[in-house]
Amino acid sequence: MAFRRLMVLLWVVIAGVCGDTNARDPLVVQTLKGSVRGATLNTPTGKQVDAWYSIPFAQPPIGELRFRHPRPIDRWHGVKDTTLLPKSCIQLPDTFFGEFPGATMWNPNTEQNEDCLYLNVVVPKPRPRNAAVMVWIYGGGFYSGTSTLDVYDYRMLAAEQNVIIVAPQYRVASLGFLYMMNSDVPGNAGLFDQLMALQWVHDNIRFFGGNPDNITLFGESAGAVSVSMHLLSPLSRNLFSQAIMQSGSATAPWAIISKEESILRGLRLAESVGCPHNSNNLTGVIYCLRHTNASILVRHEPSSGICDFPFVPIIDGAFLDELPIKSLRSKNFKKTNILLGSNTEEGYYFIMYFLPSIFRREEDIFVTRPEFETSVRDLHPYFNDVVRQAIMFEYTNWLNPDDGAMNRDAIDKMVGDYHFTCNTNELAHYYAQAGNNVYYYYYKHRSSRHQWPKWMGVLHGDEISFVFGNPLNPEKGYSLEEQELSRRMMTYWANFAKTGNPGEGTDSTYTEVYWPVHSAVGREYLTLATNTTATGRGPRLKKCAFWKKFAPKLLHLTVQLIFCISSDVIASALQSRITSGPVTDRELLIPPTHNYKYKTPSLVTTSFSAAIIREWLIAWCSRTVKTAGTVPLDMQWHYECEDSFVIIGKTNMRGNFRMHCYSLGYNSPSD
Repeated sequence: MAFRRLMVLLWVVIAGVCGDTNARDPLVVQTLKGSVRGATLNTPTGKQVDAWYSIPFAQPPIGELRFRHPRPIDRWHGVKDTTLLPKSCIQLPDTFFGEFPGATMWNPNTEQNEDCLYLNVVVPKPRPRNAAVMVWIYGGGFYSGTSTLDVYDYRMLAAEQNVIIVAPQYRVASLGFLYMMNSDVPGNAGLFDQLMALQWVHDNIRFFGGNPDNITLFGESAGAVSVSMHLLSPLSRNLFSQAIMQSGSATAPWAIISKEESILRGLRLAESVGCPHNSNNLTGVIYCLRHTNASILVRHEPSSGICDFPFVPIIDGAFLDELPIKSLRSKNFKKTNILLGSNTEEGYYFIMYFLPSIFRREEDIFVTRPEFETSVRDLHPYFNDVVRQAIMFEYTNWLNPDDGAMNRDAIDKMVGDYHFTCNTNELAHYYAQAGNNVYYYYYKHRSSRHQWPKWMGVLHGDEISFVFGNPLNPEKGYSLEEQELSRRMMTYWANFAKTGNPGEGTDSTYTEVYWPVHSAVGREYLTLATNTTATGRGPRLKKCAFWKKFAPKLLHLTVQLIFCISSDVIASALQSRITSGPVTDRELLIPPTHNYKYKTPSLVTTSFSAAIIREWLIAWCSRTVKTAGTVPLDMQWHYECEDSFVIIGKTNMRGNFRMHCYSLGYNSPSD
């Protein structure tokens, strides 16, 4: 008993000393792993915040830790200086438009380094107690991005709305999302970086004046996809309270690829950098990739179609245990309030990079009808001709099908709808259907400071500067109406973080404009733009019904027109029977204009050779099949197996091939 009293007394003394130290220097904060010293910063509106940059939350993912899930940071002694912005994770900067600031604004503005797992904490001054916490997850297609960009001005949102902002770095590109069917390269490392940062916030934010029981995730594009994946993940859904998703959802066609496709892309990367690239020797592949310069890796990552980002999340059975759409349909997600939305011209930014000969960075761009039809084919290579004709029909203004401006804008809408808006709508609908409060916005304001041509409208990512209060900086030259819109948006975002309702503050005050709840039936949304507070229903309901309802059915009905291979025909042509179930079942995303080698594993043996299969293919499909193991990718309807297999191709909504490999000589499959 005496010993216990002595220990309690000792703890009181230590606490008192620490308290005295912090009283002398309030910028020194004791976290669970060590002390950090921050700095006081001024905001353009004359307020102040305290900021701690570059707080480590994980061990540096270098050497043998490259590609692995993050490891907890070790304790440190003394006071760590955290007054400088963190290094950005390794990525390939955008040089497509040279030094054009409309593009380079998204490039890393700090030194790149593999040692990049740090986070920033920005706190309003005077220091709050039990304040709402907002954790920002940046976008960048999972191949780029950093928390340090100038457009992410955490000072303004923190100071003006009295919330605490936390912004972690996470690994991107192959360093963050390579998967090699191995515990050394388990995939989703970037998502686990976010998870570890979120755990750090939950454990430490109280030392900065934050409420660990009121944490809101918010992000844009791939950051919004990440946020939605945290809503679905059994590992992270209990570490935060609610979520904001700007132009992104886990159901986006570019958000996830199969394990098999991820391995294939990894092997292509290995081949590109001169490493072993045999699937039977993944240990050698991994060893070489781990010892290759990181900048060389990101420079050689494969890429093909629009929004076809090379390394993205997979269903790993840990962070994600099933496809997002399956989780949504079964209501297997965090039950909470969400705020989300999209912008009116989500597609143009990506089209500018993918179709530069048609969409040039100049005014007065118009698209002829032949260019429109060519663009549809180029933008949707994984769909068959029947579906592409349906896309053209759906997005043509039949009052004037040759109108160049309308054709141009239709191409933007088909890309924006398919890759962004309709997936955001889908997530909102399932959440509303499950009884959660959903708040949907449609952002329609084109900034007066915009640097892209006027015809491009309101681009993907344009709302970010208004969320973070950039227009309030008098040096940036925004109009008074834009300043008011930014203040309104900051209030909505912060109110949602504080109360779960963008229209309600913590002191029971309400915003002047009512933001309706987005219901599963009404699908209400609020327009965000200057000089309007209009509400609507949707948005883009008919076009999204085309992508989510009609196109998949059309693709299914016409699959026999694409693939001349069927199980019955194969059985007849080879005068054999096929196993009742697939030996392997893989999904491959096939770039439209490149050839690559793909070899199936020899799991069983058979007396039938690839030569017989090739002969059959020529007879039935009237196409020339290349040598064994090489796939002519412009022929989307067939594959050539090694001696052990016949492969039957099918396709899904993404246009991926579902490859069923059957051993010859047994019962025919039912499908």
